[in-house]
Amino acid sequence: MMLKNSLAQTEAESQRMDTEKANVDEKMTILEKSIMQLHTKTKDIRDDIINHASQQKTIEKSSANLLKQTKQAYENISKKEVEIEDISNEISRVKIDNLNTQS
Repeated sequence: MMLKNSLAQTEAESQRMDTEKANVDEKMTILEKSIMQLHTKTKDIRDDIINHASQQKTIEKSSANLLKQTKQAYENISKKEVEIEDISNEISRVKIDNLNTQS
């Protein structure tokens, strides 16, 4: 009789342990899925950061190139203004020479 009670208690304890193990296994599966989702989200965020940094670098390079082109354009404008002034002075000299020659 005592042996039957002990066996019954052991079987009940074994069933309870099986139920606990199933609960722990289920929680472990949920936790593993959550970890995988977190890993995926973290990778996506990291990729976004890298993409934004790359875009920013591209924008900075474009901006620097545009600044160089603008400086070059202003230098060319300044050279043309000097040429125009030189030509205008030459025209004035020719007109004066022409007037001197006529008189």
